[in-house]
Amino acid sequence: MFQTEPIIYLQSLGNVWFTCLMILITKMGSSAFLAAVIICITFGISFRKGFLLFQLLIWTGLITEIIKAIVAFPRPDFVDNRVLNLESGVKSTSPFSGDGPDGVFVLPDKEVLEAFRHDEALTHSCFGFPSGHASLTTALWGGSYAIFCSRIIKIMTPIMVLLVAFSRMYLGRHFLGDVLGGTTLGLILLTAFILFLKSPLKDEFFRKENFELAFRWQNIIFYFVILVLLPALAALSLVSAKAAGFFLGTNVAYILIIRKGLPDDTGSAEQRVLRVFIALLLFGVSCFVLAVGFDAIEAASFLSFKLIEFLEAFVPASTIWISTVACIKLNLYRREIAGAQESELDRKSLEKSG
Repeated sequence: MFQTEPIIYLQSLGNVWFTCLMILITKMGSSAFLAAVIICITFGISFRKGFLLFQLLIWTGLITEIIKAIVAFPRPDFVDNRVLNLESGVKSTSPFSGDGPDGVFVLPDKEVLEAFRHDEALTHSCFGFPSGHASLTTALWGGSYAIFCSRIIKIMTPIMVLLVAFSRMYLGRHFLGDVLGGTTLGLILLTAFILFLKSPLKDEFFRKENFELAFRWQNIIFYFVILVLLPALAALSLVSAKAAGFFLGTNVAYILIIRKGLPDDTGSAEQRVLRVFIALLLFGVSCFVLAVGFDAIEAASFLSFKLIEFLEAFVPASTIWISTVACIKLNLYRREIAGAQESELDRKSLEKSG
């Protein structure tokens, strides 16, 4: 599963247009694409379903990162510098060439593993096993089918998982074992998610009283899981600051929303489109402003890299609350027919009083 020869062979068969296609496909497993999908579902279809799907994706991403940090296996371009990183176009500086294992089910050489694990510049993005793109794609499409029970999504799920997995290998970002491990992890977490949807715990997750500041066991468990657990994992360097930022930012926004009452998801097609537009706009603008702002003021001189990475994820994620408040204030959660009925009732009431 860690053999580099198949990847080198695949890359030799490709061309510029095919590489561009693979890059587009692999973007479907990126955090930006996943965030856009969640926003579209949450504000355009169902707030509850969107938030449930977000929880599946973020926990899949977190558990994937934890396993990556524990296993600490290199990516193909470190094992063999003949493998090209076609996704970013960065030239490999690995001292190893042609040192991939001879067998498909053989692990990389001990010398390669030791050199990789002693590299002080390693970050979570450097680790290969399991593939985050594969696990998240499995969770996204499988979770979408579990929530919406759509026949089209059911057909698309295996196709998208295979395409993204293939793109990760072709672009030189993962071994076969990485994508198989990621897909397996995604299936395991998807199974747990389906069981969660069938349990009473799903309804408890949307009860306003469970998020009040009260000493009830439900409240303590929910607050611990969505606010306390992740900082502990981040402190142990098991998850990245970016993942911690997305997780905490979205969950803080959710708590602020549910304590005021969840939106009812009603609205015409135009209203739904406007809700999605507002949410995407606020999310995108906050990402852009933070990225440009930190670069302009050279924040790295007085802020740690991890804190910057955390803020660049936490702030955009928390805009879900601002977007929800804005949409409620603009009456974008009201059906047009409901508004017409209310106007008619008001007219009849005025006629009676007159």
